[in-house]
Amino acid sequence: MRKEGYTHTGKKENEDIFGITESSVFVLDGASALLDTNFTPNGNDVVWMVKWWKNYLLDHLDDLTVSIQDIMKNGIEQINKDFSKYQPIDKLSKLELVSAGIGIMRMHDEFFEIFVLGDVEISVLQENNVDIYTDERIKPLDQSVIDLMATNENRLNECVFKGFTEAELELLKINRNKMNTDEGYYILSTDEKAVDNSIYKKISKTSQVKCMIASDGLSLLDKYYTREKLISEVAKRGVQSLIEELRAYENEDKDKVKMKRLKTHDDATGVFVEW
Repeated sequence: MRKEGYTHTGKKENEDIFGITESSVFVLDGASALLDTNFTPNGNDVVWMVKWWKNYLLDHLDDLTVSIQDIMKNGIEQINKDFSKYQPIDKLSKLELVSAGIGIMRMHDEFFEIFVLGDVEISVLQENNVDIYTDERIKPLDQSVIDLMATNENRLNECVFKGFTEAELELLKINRNKMNTDEGYYILSTDEKAVDNSIYKKISKTSQVKCMIASDGLSLLDKYYTREKLISEVAKRGVQSLIEELRAYENEDKDKVKMKRLKTHDDATGVFVEW
């Protein structure tokens, strides 16, 4: 069995993270608050969150007697208690909360499990067929902001917060307030209800399996590869090589014209399994 992962950021701190255990692999894609607030000791709540979850999942995922859903619900209960040592969770609005997309693959003898919250993508190649597991409900919300960005030729001179203009930020806030609702999307944050609305599959292993878990920053490579070809390239070249290729494309398109996106360089993370 082959398991490998790589993550890259152009910022001071990476808000993505990945983990590899004996039975499992996972990727977390953090989303920061939309107000200028931080409560945890290192000054970046989303980095604190994804590191907390990495440590927790490394400790718990290999217990195959416990369902992924129970592991996640127990984790949400515990992280809420730990975060509330700095600021009570129930005092925070959705604009102050951090969150994360997450994708988990867990392997058993004759089958494997897939668990997804948010727009992290899990691509599974088995018997020459690719299945992609992700929550599509976030993409239209992000696209509405990308479309708004494209209408303002002077936007770079009007940014007020994290590279967004006042109008873009207002739309981001409207979208964020739909977090963990049926009208919006479900994602890993403080609400255990999100786990009940996750994507979960139990899949029989009938032949060799190649699986890639990627944060949405890596999915921009869909412009250049079919998903089957992308998995093939990762298998040959490794995750790091593909992320470096992505960065080269982004540098050629700093104005975000060819590849429509919210940021010039989003954090990009991938994990690959060949089993």
